Amino acid sequence: MMDLIELLEEKERKTVSILAAVFGSLFILFLVFGIRARLDAGRLAARRAGIESSLAASERARNAAEAEWSRWTKAGADIDELRRTWFYDRNEGIRLFRKDLDEVLKKAGVSSADITFTESDLVKDRLRRVLVGFTWQGTYPALRHLLETIEAHPRALQVAKIAFNDIGAGPGFVQVAVTLEGFLLHE
Repeated sequence: MMDLIELLEEKERKTVSILAAVFGSLFILFLVFGIRARLDAGRLAARRAGIESSLAASERARNAAEAEWSRWTKAGADIDELRRTWFYDRNEGIRLFRKDLDEVLKKAGVSSADITFTESDLVKDRLRRVLVGFTWQGTYPALRHLLETIEAHPRALQVAKIAFNDIGAGPGFVQVAVTLEGFLLHE
């Protein structure tokens, strides 16, 4: 290659040297910028992966929040349904409570006996518990029918206490003191 350069004239040698220097400089610049671009691309890829990971985590958190919101909305609807169907409204409560109690006792074949009512606050100015007490006597299957009728009632009219007063007056005969409870809700 040196022999080829020696065949060139001085002016041509200078031109070739300048061109070689220019091309060498360009090659070095391309090499430097190419390596730098490659490094920048690696950093950008890592940054993009981090952003995508963050986006995926945000998406999961959003989906979880939406699912939680949906559960709370459903819970609110369930609570409203419970309020309408299980609890008695405090303003109309005692009247409806007595009506339901008469209906349950009538279905169970119980004649009206001495019934006592007591109220107590469970949550101040929001929820009151009404206790209803009466004495019942009859056969054990009739007692089971009474309890099943109370349990089948759609509102929160529940057996709070049963006290057996007499179980020996005759075969299958029982006398019990029954305490039922219901709830009055003030909106």
